[in-house]
Amino acid sequence: MKKLIVVSVIMAVMLLTWGSVVPAHAQAPTKDDAPTFYHLVPGTFVNGWPRFTIHYPKDWVEGHPYPWESFRAAAPRPTHEPTVGVGMGAFPAPLEKFLDVNVQQFSVTAHDVTVVSDKPSKLRDGTPARESELRMLLNGSPYNFFSLATKKGDFVIAVVIGSSDAKTGEDLKAIAYTLEFQAGFDEPVKVPPDVQEFLDKWRSDIVSHDIAKVMTYYSDRYLYSGETKGEVERSWKQAIASVTSYETVITDFEAAGDKAYLAGFASANLGRFPLWGTSIIKENGEWRWYGNQRHPAP
Repeated sequence: MKKLIVVSVIMAVMLLTWGSVVPAHAQAPTKDDAPTFYHLVPGTFVNGWPRFTIHYPKDWVEGHPYPWESFRAAAPRPTHEPTVGVGMGAFPAPLEKFLDVNVQQFSVTAHDVTVVSDKPSKLRDGTPARESELRMLLNGSPYNFFSLATKKGDFVIAVVIGSSDAKTGEDLKAIAYTLEFQAGFDEPVKVPPDVQEFLDKWRSDIVSHDIAKVMTYYSDRYLYSGETKGEVERSWKQAIASVTSYETVITDFEAAGDKAYLAGFASANLGRFPLWGTSIIKENGEWRWYGNQRHPAP
């Protein structure tokens, strides 16, 4: 749940370490019938809400995403470079201001931050976007940061490429330009009454700031891209006092026995943010958040 709340509070910091290198582990094709927004197909990432896809080399391996990211992968090399990350968050300013945030935040930890390029662009379907590239010394080494950002309302989606090359090549830029929105998946859908009851009770305990009760809605086996129940609890303790209103909107739902897969967003006083739970499981007759059950290397 860290990702739901923290993004709104630290949007100005969202690009501070996007270009950092993280370890990763090999990912094997999944064999279950879960929807694509739940499991990871090598070479393709599907975001639940807003629904979009990106494509990257199939031999790249998943890494532990940062709190403001929905996905991260890296080339299978000893250096774990280059990397691709998908970040999202509230950003009411125009896209032209997105580079300013990058420069400001990288300037805190890097040296000689230089703008290589910054220009308007478009996704393949014509959606307005902003392409920018920075060059810097990060941890004493040359580093290149490329981003392709677009917006849906006041919500920004950015595909970012990090590498130590002198300049981001067209092959890497092509990964960012695979960003493609999928129509027909972002409107609210009805869920079964017992699931709605689960969501309503969860919301009530969130706005009452009852951490103990909030955590009872998570399975002890909860796991979301490496984030465990204990990490969720620490994040809620830091953020819950800021939440005065909260509503979960489901935009995709698929029942599967004692589990259900779901996508959607949280609408709170802090803004709208993607729902990162992606599945729930029934334990002792009660629904619990279950995560996506993926555990990339930290």
